[in-house]
Amino acid sequence: VRTETIPFPHAASSLCPLAVLPKAVVKLQPAWINVLQEDSVTLMCQGTHDPENNDTRWFHNENSIWTENQTNFSFKARSSNSGYYRCQTTYSSLSDPVHLDVISGPAILFIFPPWYQITFCLVTGLLFAVDTGLYFSVQRDLQCSKGEWKNSKVRWSQGPQDK
Repeated sequence: VRTETIPFPHAASSLCPLAVLPKAVVKLQPAWINVLQEDSVTLMCQGTHDPENNDTRWFHNENSIWTENQTNFSFKARSSNSGYYRCQTTYSSLSDPVHLDVISGPAILFIFPPWYQITFCLVTGLLFAVDTGLYFSVQRDLQCSKGEWKNSKVRWSQGPQDK
Protein backbone atom coordinates (compact mmCIF):
# COMPACT_ATOMS: atom_id res chain seq x y z
CA VAL A 1 0.00 0.00 0.00
CA ARG A 2 1.53 3.27 -1.09
CA THR A 3 0.54 6.42 0.75
CA GLU A 4 1.45 9.96 -0.19
CA THR A 5 1.72 12.82 2.21
CA ILE A 6 1.99 16.43 1.17
CA PRO A 7 3.34 18.57 4.00
CA PHE A 8 0.46 20.10 5.87
CA PRO A 9 0.87 22.63 8.66
CA HIS A 10 0.33 20.99 12.05
CA ALA A 11 -0.17 17.56 10.43
CA ALA A 12 0.57 14.41 12.32
CA SER A 13 3.23 13.61 9.74
CA SER A 14 5.31 16.56 10.95
CA LEU A 15 5.05 15.25 14.52
CA CYS A 16 5.86 11.67 13.63
CA PRO A 17 7.45 11.33 10.17
CA LEU A 18 7.08 7.52 10.13
CA ALA A 19 3.33 7.58 10.87
CA VAL A 20 1.12 6.10 8.15
CA LEU A 21 -1.90 8.32 7.81
CA PRO A 22 -5.27 7.08 6.54
CA LYS A 23 -6.09 8.31 3.06
CA ALA A 24 -8.66 11.08 2.66
CA VAL A 25 -11.59 10.50 0.27
CA VAL A 26 -13.18 13.05 -2.10
CA LYS A 27 -16.95 12.71 -2.56
CA LEU A 28 -19.01 14.58 -5.18
CA GLN A 29 -22.52 15.92 -4.68
CA PRO A 30 -24.36 15.22 -6.92
CA ALA A 31 -22.76 11.79 -7.06
CA TRP A 32 -22.09 11.75 -10.82
CA ILE A 33 -18.93 12.92 -12.54
CA ASN A 34 -20.63 14.62 -15.53
CA VAL A 35 -22.39 17.90 -14.79
CA LEU A 36 -23.71 20.77 -16.90
CA GLN A 37 -22.29 24.26 -16.78
CA GLU A 38 -23.95 26.34 -14.06
CA ASP A 39 -24.89 23.20 -12.08
CA SER A 40 -24.12 23.39 -8.39
CA VAL A 41 -21.33 21.04 -7.35
CA THR A 42 -20.18 20.28 -3.82
CA LEU A 43 -16.88 18.55 -3.11
CA MET A 44 -16.56 16.87 0.27
CA CYS A 45 -13.30 15.74 1.83
CA GLN A 46 -13.65 12.84 4.24
CA GLY A 47 -10.64 12.40 6.46
CA THR A 48 -9.43 12.64 10.04
CA HIS A 49 -9.22 16.19 11.43
CA ASP A 50 -7.72 17.92 14.42
CA PRO A 51 -10.75 18.90 16.56
CA GLU A 52 -9.33 22.42 16.91
CA ASN A 53 -8.13 22.77 13.33
CA ASN A 54 -10.45 21.71 10.51
CA ASP A 55 -8.06 22.74 7.72
CA THR A 56 -8.50 20.98 4.40
CA ARG A 57 -6.19 21.37 1.40
CA TRP A 58 -7.69 21.03 -2.06
CA PHE A 59 -5.93 20.23 -5.32
CA HIS A 60 -7.22 20.64 -8.86
CA ASN A 61 -5.21 18.88 -11.56
CA GLU A 62 -2.33 18.44 -9.07
CA ASN A 63 -2.21 22.20 -8.32
CA SER A 64 -2.96 23.38 -4.81
CA ILE A 65 -6.03 25.58 -5.01
CA TRP A 66 -6.60 26.55 -1.39
CA THR A 67 -6.68 25.65 2.25
CA GLU A 68 -9.84 26.36 4.13
CA ASN A 69 -11.49 25.53 7.42
CA GLN A 70 -14.32 23.66 5.75
CA THR A 71 -14.19 20.07 4.53
CA ASN A 72 -16.83 20.86 1.89
CA PHE A 73 -16.97 23.52 -0.74
CA SER A 74 -19.52 24.35 -3.42
CA PHE A 75 -19.31 26.15 -6.74
CA LYS A 76 -21.21 26.72 -9.99
CA ALA A 77 -19.66 24.45 -12.61
CA ARG A 78 -17.63 26.03 -15.42
CA SER A 79 -15.63 24.27 -18.11
CA SER A 80 -12.45 25.32 -16.30
CA ASN A 81 -13.62 23.21 -13.33
CA SER A 82 -13.21 19.98 -15.32
CA GLY A 83 -10.37 17.79 -14.15
CA TYR A 84 -9.12 15.83 -11.18
CA TYR A 85 -9.71 16.82 -7.56
CA ARG A 86 -7.85 15.61 -4.49
CA CYS A 87 -7.86 16.67 -0.86
CA GLN A 88 -5.91 16.25 2.35
CA THR A 89 -6.95 16.90 5.93
CA THR A 90 -4.86 17.47 9.02
CA TYR A 91 -4.55 13.79 9.93
CA SER A 92 -4.97 12.12 6.53
CA SER A 93 -2.80 11.56 3.50
CA LEU A 94 -3.64 12.84 0.04
CA SER A 95 -6.81 11.31 -1.44
CA ASP A 96 -7.04 9.42 -4.70
CA PRO A 97 -8.08 11.68 -7.58
CA VAL A 98 -11.77 12.07 -8.49
CA HIS A 99 -12.55 13.24 -12.02
CA LEU A 100 -15.21 15.87 -12.74
CA ASP A 101 -16.37 16.64 -16.29
CA VAL A 102 -18.27 19.87 -16.95
CA ILE A 103 -20.36 19.53 -20.12
CA SER A 104 -20.99 22.71 -22.04
CA GLY A 105 -24.54 22.18 -23.26
CA PRO A 106 -27.56 19.98 -23.89
CA ALA A 107 -26.32 18.83 -27.35
CA ILE A 108 -23.55 16.81 -25.56
CA LEU A 109 -26.11 15.40 -23.03
CA PHE A 110 -27.00 12.34 -25.11
CA ILE A 111 -25.09 9.46 -23.60
CA PHE A 112 -25.21 6.23 -25.54
CA PRO A 113 -26.82 3.55 -23.37
CA PRO A 114 -24.79 0.48 -22.43
CA TRP A 115 -25.01 -2.61 -24.64
CA TYR A 116 -27.18 -4.50 -22.15
CA GLN A 117 -29.86 -1.80 -22.24
CA ILE A 118 -29.87 -1.84 -26.04
CA THR A 119 -30.06 -5.66 -26.04
CA PHE A 120 -32.91 -5.62 -23.52
CA CYS A 121 -34.92 -3.15 -25.64
CA LEU A 122 -34.34 -5.13 -28.85
CA VAL A 123 -35.31 -8.45 -27.24
CA THR A 124 -38.39 -6.88 -25.65
CA GLY A 125 -39.46 -5.42 -29.02
CA LEU A 126 -38.88 -8.75 -30.77
CA LEU A 127 -40.90 -10.66 -28.15
CA PHE A 128 -43.72 -8.11 -28.42
CA ALA A 129 -43.82 -8.52 -32.22
CA VAL A 130 -43.83 -12.34 -32.01
CA ASP A 131 -46.47 -12.31 -29.27
CA THR A 132 -48.70 -9.95 -31.27
CA GLY A 133 -48.34 -12.10 -34.39
CA LEU A 134 -49.24 -15.25 -32.46
CA TYR A 135 -52.26 -13.56 -30.89
CA PHE A 136 -53.73 -12.53 -34.25
CA SER A 137 -52.92 -15.93 -35.79
CA VAL A 138 -54.72 -17.78 -32.98
CA GLN A 139 -57.67 -15.35 -33.19
CA ARG A 140 -57.98 -15.97 -36.94
CA ASP A 141 -57.79 -19.76 -36.48
CA LEU A 142 -60.41 -19.64 -33.71
CA GLN A 143 -62.75 -17.59 -35.91
CA CYS A 144 -62.34 -20.11 -38.75
CA SER A 145 -62.91 -23.05 -36.40
CA LYS A 146 -65.97 -21.38 -34.92
CA GLY A 147 -67.47 -20.89 -38.39
CA GLU A 148 -66.78 -24.49 -39.38
CA TRP A 149 -68.28 -25.77 -36.13
CA LYS A 150 -71.51 -23.81 -36.63
CA ASN A 151 -71.91 -25.11 -40.19
CA SER A 152 -71.11 -28.71 -39.40
CA LYS A 153 -73.68 -31.36 -38.60
CA VAL A 154 -73.03 -33.82 -35.89
CA ARG A 155 -73.60 -37.42 -36.91
CA TRP A 156 -73.74 -40.19 -34.47
CA SER A 157 -72.89 -43.58 -35.61
CA GLN A 158 -73.25 -46.81 -33.86
CA GLY A 159 -70.18 -48.80 -33.20
CA PRO A 160 -69.96 -52.44 -34.44
CA GLN A 161 -71.02 -53.75 -31.03
CA ASP A 162 -74.26 -51.65 -31.10
CA LYS A 163 -75.59 -53.17 -34.34
